[in-house]
Amino acid sequence: MHHMRRIERSIRCCPISASPSDPLFKIWSLIGHIAMPWLRRHARKRLHQGKEDNTRLPERFARPGVARPPHAQHLLWIHAASVGESRCILPVANQLLMDCPDLTILMTTTTLTGGKTVATHPATHTGRLIHQLIPYDAPHLLERFMRYWQPIGLVLTESELWPGLLGLCRKRQLPVMLLNGRFSPQSAARWRWATPLLRHLMKPCSWIMPRSLEDERAFARFGIGPLLPPADLKEDTPPLPFNKNEAAALRRQIGQRPIFVAASTHPGEEDIIVEAVRKAREKRPDLLGIIIPRHPERGRELAQYHQAPQRSKQQLPHPQDDLWIIDTLGEVGLFFQLADRVFIGNSLTLPGGGHNPLESLHFQRPTAIGPYMQNWVDLCSRYAASLHRINDANTLAHWLTIPHLPIPHPPKRNQASACAVRLIKDTVLPNKA
Repeated sequence: MHHMRRIERSIRCCPISASPSDPLFKIWSLIGHIAMPWLRRHARKRLHQGKEDNTRLPERFARPGVARPPHAQHLLWIHAASVGESRCILPVANQLLMDCPDLTILMTTTTLTGGKTVATHPATHTGRLIHQLIPYDAPHLLERFMRYWQPIGLVLTESELWPGLLGLCRKRQLPVMLLNGRFSPQSAARWRWATPLLRHLMKPCSWIMPRSLEDERAFARFGIGPLLPPADLKEDTPPLPFNKNEAAALRRQIGQRPIFVAASTHPGEEDIIVEAVRKAREKRPDLLGIIIPRHPERGRELAQYHQAPQRSKQQLPHPQDDLWIIDTLGEVGLFFQLADRVFIGNSLTLPGGGHNPLESLHFQRPTAIGPYMQNWVDLCSRYAASLHRINDANTLAHWLTIPHLPIPHPPKRNQASACAVRLIKDTVLPNKA
C-alpha cells in the first residue's frame, strides 16, 4: 500500500512532456490518409458480414452518433475492445460517475456487442455515459473525434494500443492510463525486435496497471512504465446479473433436467461440445447442453446445423432435445444460474486463449476449461483447484457423467476497481480525489 501511495504521488508530479515534431506520427498520418479507400471498402465488407450496423457506420469515420452534452465540463474517454473488457471496466466507470457528479464518460468499443454491453448501464439513459464505436486508427479521423468530444483523459484496457491513437494523445498532451495492461508472449516476441519503437509509442502513458505479475515483468523488460502493482479488474467484477423471475420460469419449463452450459464458444469448438454432450447422454439421457456462442450472430448457423432450438426466436427445448442455442445478449448470468456445470469457451481449439473463468465461479458452478487458456495463465494457476481441465470430446463427456462434483468456493474480489478509480481521479481530476 505504501508503494502504491508513492507511485500515486509521482503520477501527480509528472505531467506529460510536450511532443516535438514526431516523424513516426507523420508517417502514420500519411498512411491513414492513403488507406481511406481501403478503410471504406473494409467497413462495407464488415457491414455485409453483419459485423457493423449501418446506422452507426459513420462513427468509424469519426462522425458522432450523438451530440456532446453541452453541460459536460469534464468528459473522460474510456475505451474497451469488446464484451469482456466492457464488463470489467463498467464498475470503474460507475464509481467515477458516483464520486464525480459533474463528470461525463464517453465509452468507446471496437465491437457492436461491446457497445450493447455498455448500453445496459442505467447512466446511458441520463446522458452521463455515452457510447460510441471507436474510429479507425487514422490520425486525421481521431483528431476530428477528439476535437469534437474534448476529453480530459483516456483510459485504455488490456492491449488496446494503437499507433495513431497513442501518437495523437502525445501530440495533444492527453493523459493516457492503461488498466489491466496485458502483454502476451506472442506480443512480446513480436516487439522484441522493435523495442525503441514500443517505448516511443507508450510515452503518453501516465501509468500502467498490469493485469498480472507476468504482465508486469513483460512491461518492465521493455523498460515501459511507470508500473503500478498488478491487479486484475476481472477479479473485482461483481457476478453477472440475471432476472430471478426469468430463471425460475425457465427452470419450471425445463424441469429437473441436468443443464450443462458451454459459454463463449468459438468456431470449431461447438462440434466437440456437441459430440461430448451426445456421448454423455448415453449415461445421462436427460442431459441438456446449452451453447452460448461468443458472437450471437452465429446462433442461426449453429441452430440450423445442429437442428437445435434457438433462444432469439423464443424457442424452448423439448424433452427430446439435447441442445439449445442461446444467441441473445446479456443472458450469460441467467444461464450460469440455471447450470449444473459450465465449460469456458475459446479454449478447446487453436489459437484459443480462453475467456474469464471467474464468471462461472462467481455462481459456484463446477467449471471446465480446455488446454488453450494462455490469456489467463496466472488466474488459472491461482484457481487451479476450482477448474477442471479437459482436452477433447472424450474427456469432456467423462466429466459430464461424474455423479457428484465439489462446489467451488466463490472468488474473492481484489479491490482493483477502487484502486483504479482513485488513480484516475488523481491523474485527471486531482481536486476530486
